Amino acid sequence: MERTLVLIKPDAIEKRISGLILDRLDHLGLQMTGAKVVSLTEELARAHYKNLEGKPFLDEVIQYMMGEFNNVPNHKIYAFVFQGENAIAKIRQEIGSTNPEKAAPWTIRGSFGRFIGDVMQNCVHASGSPEDAEKEIALWFKPEEVLDR
Repeated sequence: MERTLVLIKPDAIEKRISGLILDRLDHLGLQMTGAKVVSLTEELARAHYKNLEGKPFLDEVIQYMMGEFNNVPNHKIYAFVFQGENAIAKIRQEIGSTNPEKAAPWTIRGSFGRFIGDVMQNCVHASGSPEDAEKEIALWFKPEEVLDR
């Protein structure tokens, strides 16, 4: 069974739409096998976005993820592991394009994402490939925090 990491980001937490996001994901028929609230550290944020190292916008992404552009205390992020057949493709289709202005209006990012100035706030992260999912799940969860099913 394929697994994927989903993160509900500070802008979604501030808007109090986490339940709406989870409802949309739940309807995909996948199993939620891990869930927790994380107080995001800069170290974890930089490890998660290691692929953006050297990009001019990395520091803004880190600030955004740590809730510095939203009224989210304790650098709070909601982290989930979903599992099932084609989990990555199903979730990525539901969340939409990374850029909320290019996302289909029926997707999570198309419905709730936005730009504030130059800062993209797109509500949610989901792994892009099985390799990314494996690395990201290991970064955000201890093995005992994820159920087999």
